[in-house]
Amino acid sequence: VYDDPVAQYSSATCRREVVHHQINRYLSEKHRNKRMRSFLFFGESEDLVGRDFETIYLKLKLLRVLDLGGVRFPCEEGKKSLPEVIGDLIQLRYLGIADTFLSNLPSFISNLRFLQTLDASGNESIRQTIDLRNLTSLRHVIGKFVGELLLGDTVNLQTLRSISSYSWSKLNHEVFINLRDLEIFDSMWVDQRGVSLDLASFSKLKNLRALTLKVSTFKLSSESEETVRFQTLVELTLRCDIRRLPKDMDVIFPSLESLTLVRLRLEEDPMPALEKLQRLEDLSLTNCSYSEAKMSVSAQGFSRLNKLELF
Repeated sequence: VYDDPVAQYSSATCRREVVHHQINRYLSEKHRNKRMRSFLFFGESEDLVGRDFETIYLKLKLLRVLDLGGVRFPCEEGKKSLPEVIGDLIQLRYLGIADTFLSNLPSFISNLRFLQTLDASGNESIRQTIDLRNLTSLRHVIGKFVGELLLGDTVNLQTLRSISSYSWSKLNHEVFINLRDLEIFDSMWVDQRGVSLDLASFSKLKNLRALTLKVSTFKLSSESEETVRFQTLVELTLRCDIRRLPKDMDVIFPSLESLTLVRLRLEEDPMPALEKLQRLEDLSLTNCSYSEAKMSVSAQGFSRLNKLELF
């Protein structure tokens, strides 16, 4: 752990290194450690100075974990961009580039064929098409993907956050058999006309546990008008433009334990529908509006509720 610039520091044989705040000072000392497997930076956002990071640290061929969250890379053509040498780190399993002010992912990401986790959260919306079809070991993909997201073998994928409803509509949903955590949003950067999110597209996601929808509206029934059921879903967040909740919430979400409703403009009392959720423990209505004067809960409602938040 490198966190004291005045202390003696030696890392010739250490396999895992963590830098706290002092990344440019650390880089200026030109530590060379060919045995390094993990490199992590923690601290406030910091601009990289010079090219030492590219010429020394990104040529460690055995590196498996690289977390550069908060590091601001130099601009190229007016935009922050990842150094191309990252594409040569073919043994990487984890790449953390959260809060790095990036607005695109370069094509060389597809070289990292053993990558399991890609964390690009906290950055600007990524609007271009991202091709991850070569990354067949992916388990967690985190960012804000507006443009089309090309995925290959997704049998290992467990986390996909967050993807625009446009991007979701372009995917083959039947292959996400192990997906557990999904977030979908409407984006101002793409034309949403003709793209109506149908919850029937989730009917094949047998292992889905957490679902976050930040969309204008959605449909709850399949083409055959059979009710969609989420047998394994335990956590749901809804931010959408609907006026009333479906009355058969308990049939659609039989395993739901946590429900967050955000910015809904309700015209009907939601409690008769919500109180039938037998496993619900945590309910939050955040920034919601309700046009009537009263909400009513029956004596038999909410048999397991531990937390109720109305804001």
